[in-house]
Amino acid sequence: MLCVLVCGAAASYLLIEYLTGQPGLCLTGSGCDLVRASAYAYPLGIPMPLFGLVLYAAAGWLTWRSLSEEPVAGVPVRVGLLVVASLGVAASAVLTGLEAFVIRAWCSWCLVSAVASVGLLAAAILLARSLTAVAPVDAAGRSSRARRMADRAVGDDRAALRRLTVRGGGGAVLAVSALLVVGALAGAPPSSTDPNALAPAWAPRLGSGPVTVVEFADFQCPGCAGVSPMLRALVDEGSVTLVYRHFPLPNHAHALPAARAAVAAGQQDAFWPMAEALYASQEAWKDLGAAGATEYWAALADQLGLDVAAWQAALGDATLDDPIQADQDDARTLALNGTPTLYLDGVRYTGELSLDALRAAVAEAAAAP
Repeated sequence: MLCVLVCGAAASYLLIEYLTGQPGLCLTGSGCDLVRASAYAYPLGIPMPLFGLVLYAAAGWLTWRSLSEEPVAGVPVRVGLLVVASLGVAASAVLTGLEAFVIRAWCSWCLVSAVASVGLLAAAILLARSLTAVAPVDAAGRSSRARRMADRAVGDDRAALRRLTVRGGGGAVLAVSALLVVGALAGAPPSSTDPNALAPAWAPRLGSGPVTVVEFADFQCPGCAGVSPMLRALVDEGSVTLVYRHFPLPNHAHALPAARAAVAAGQQDAFWPMAEALYASQEAWKDLGAAGATEYWAALADQLGLDVAAWQAALGDATLDDPIQADQDDARTLALNGTPTLYLDGVRYTGELSLDALRAAVAEAAAAP
């Protein structure tokens, strides 16, 4: 039950973060925000932590029922608990693999949940073995005293489990509340700010729609690569003016050089084609060495019809970093800790990163007085 409570608390905390958009306490830097902003955070439009919460609620119920040994829908409770615990470990393994090899960022609370899931499976296996080891005795063959002793033992176990549930549940609620308070006190980003300050003159613009969308992004961020075609679709629909702000994250080795490559292309009026090409080819260059990545980007510049020699010369100009640094300074002033971060007419967007959700938010911003 303790493992169930730990998993449930972690899932509850993450679900509150997903639903409110509040920056939480992350023990792995900006990893939690990167995972939340990834394309895997809302399967079927549902926040991922909600699946975990339902799974662990089922595990808690089965743990309680395991004391009675009464089957559920004809299935022994210990078998059901083993199945649920195995599903939890399998889901955690898949999500951990995605964080390690696809998103390349770690959510600390996902890792806590994964470890607790393994503990839950181990406990379910031990419970199944202990129940199997006890030879079944026909109820008619038991003495009345033996039945009373067995019933008393079950009652004692239920009372102990009830105490653990109440105390552990109360502790979990206090822990989640404390984490939310600490996250808020650590400096929640303002929900809105001056639209003109968000979109300075040096920031590249695309489109001429009535709603200004300011994006703080990182060219090595998988979530940014996923949202980029959605934002471009809104530009093509004529509903938004897109403003790009650089926020290369320190855990992405090529993020800053890629930003410089895009700014250098912008000197030949090709920032947006280069940005699109960088996102589209992210998987091809993200694991290259520094020299290999620069060579790859030079090939992109050539494919885009740029003067490659001039582009390479621009890369050696120290002033190339000025707009990137200014964008980073503004991101820190806004207390941002992850990408992509979007503002719609100065109001921070905290909803789902899907085209339909973004389109609805843009329509709402356009209708606002």
